[in-house]
Amino acid sequence: MKAIIIAAGQGKRIPQITKKKPKCLIKINNKTIIKRQIDFFRDLKISKIAVVRGFKKKKINYKSITYYDNKNYKKNEQLDSLFYAKKFFDDDIIVCFSDIIYEKKILNQFIKTKKNFALAIDKKWKNRYINRFDHPHSQADKVIMKNGKVLKIGKKIATHKCNGEFLGIFKFSKLIGPILIKNYIKIKKTCSSKSLQMHDFFNYLVKKKIIIYSSCVKGKYMEIDTFNDYQIAKRIFK
Repeated sequence: MKAIIIAAGQGKRIPQITKKKPKCLIKINNKTIIKRQIDFFRDLKISKIAVVRGFKKKKINYKSITYYDNKNYKKNEQLDSLFYAKKFFDDDIIVCFSDIIYEKKILNQFIKTKKNFALAIDKKWKNRYINRFDHPHSQADKVIMKNGKVLKIGKKIATHKCNGEFLGIFKFSKLIGPILIKNYIKIKKTCSSKSLQMHDFFNYLVKKKIIIYSSCVKGKYMEIDTFNDYQIAKRIFK
């Protein structure tokens, strides 16, 4: 298995920290978010790791990492960033957004998933939003799932209709990689929006009858999107 960390974004909602460095280089407990992820992967014997860079890319510079550069990061989103690394899709792949911090046990649980294509889901996600005054429920990547399969995902889903939140971690097998590339090319041709989100792609795949499984995990987790998120993360991960 290989790992891809998507780290091309600017982190515009935390200008206090991200004017001069990518958001993934925020330090929690004296370690950057991205280095924490890299260490987790290596602890799990996943040694082949790629990072997709964009904003201030030269500042992301760790040894024994394969780098892919999203030169158009100002105009596109995480979906496009992922496919800058499509040459890396020659093995089973686990993908992780770079602005999330989590306990290692979440990764341990998720890595055991045997499905060809799965998303890491938190069923008890609502409690995490209690003190997020500038990051409400409406901004969560909410998921509707049934019988272990993802039916719909996105921010526009009503909170009372969903039964989980996507954590920004997913995996797909070597067999699924070419299918994703093929469908990415199709959605780019058929969709007028230049800034497709990852959840747009997942919904497109579900409509194409490609099964995406839900893998429910438990543990400490925080997406760092605002300065308040950062302060909460520092308390959670002392």
